[in-house]
Amino acid sequence: MTDASDPAEIDPNEFEDLPTSDVEVECHVHFGMTGSFPLRLAEVFFANDGLHVAEYAYLTPMFGLGTRKHRREAGAMARIYEIHGIDEVLLQADAVRWYAYDALDRVTLHDGGRFGRPRIAVHPVAGASRAYRLHEVDDLDALADAVAACGERHGFAVERGRGIGFSPRESVERFFLD
Repeated sequence: MTDASDPAEIDPNEFEDLPTSDVEVECHVHFGMTGSFPLRLAEVFFANDGLHVAEYAYLTPMFGLGTRKHRREAGAMARIYEIHGIDEVLLQADAVRWYAYDALDRVTLHDGGRFGRPRIAVHPVAGASRAYRLHEVDDLDALADAVAACGERHGFAVERGRGIGFSPRESVERFFLD
């Protein structure tokens, strides 16, 4: 047994006997951020049973972003996922949105343009769309390919776009759909 006081010394095999939902992650999008005030961090999981979005950590510009809380919180959630998997991430999240694949109209990925961050948006057939700015994308093309492969397997459209991907109409509509 390892020393539990040092997170680097935790052996993931120690948790194999815990109950599991058997959700298999096909594509994980780490460290998304949504909202304006307060901001929310999010992990997006394309899984065998649907799309899961785990939202966590309320952030404000001064006491969240200014103190790099967003980096600490995202790093902690990445470690939880690495050790315990999607089940624990969903349990630790403040809010979880789940979309059945047949309820998705499309998923869009924008490159962020010259000054913005990449963005992924989930557009259900009914209800408001949700967008997440992505803060740790090393290879947007590889991410787009992985999401497109999920779309092909599960029957939803995946669109690529240039720029920040902001639509004033969709932004206003979401206040009337929720």
